[in-house]
Amino acid sequence: MNMFDEARALSGMIRMRSMTQSAVAEKLGVSQSYIANKLRLLGFSERMQERILEAGVSERHARALLRLPDEGTQRVALAKIVEGRMPVAQSEVLIEQMLLEAEPERLRPAPSDPQDSPAGKIASFEEVLDRAVALLRLSGVSVRKTVEKYEDTLYITLAVR
Repeated sequence: MNMFDEARALSGMIRMRSMTQSAVAEKLGVSQSYIANKLRLLGFSERMQERILEAGVSERHARALLRLPDEGTQRVALAKIVEGRMPVAQSEVLIEQMLLEAEPERLRPAPSDPQDSPAGKIASFEEVLDRAVALLRLSGVSVRKTVEKYEDTLYITLAVR
């Protein structure tokens, strides 16, 4: 039974017996998060599930791919993961990079968007910066971010080692 078969079996159990994830977890002797993580795998299309199985990547690789916004991007990432024989940690870095590359379009405010205000723009910038810091940390780089405000000025400092 592969990871997707297991997820379908759990989903069927929940549906047919009107059970909660917690109840299924208790019955199987696993955590509720274990059940939730299995069920997340059903977010892939059938074709993408087949591709993942053919690629022979782990369930953790598959769950990392779920962070990507669409199947096309997932396929590209899967190909890079397989081609580079990437371990999970390296795959997560790749996926974070792909998300960061798509970030500017997502953060571009609409004309009436509250992010159009200076405070909204700063909040958007800090969000992107936090993701960049997280990506550096995933890559094994030591980073410390500090934020200080003096009067009307915000000082953001990154210490990178």
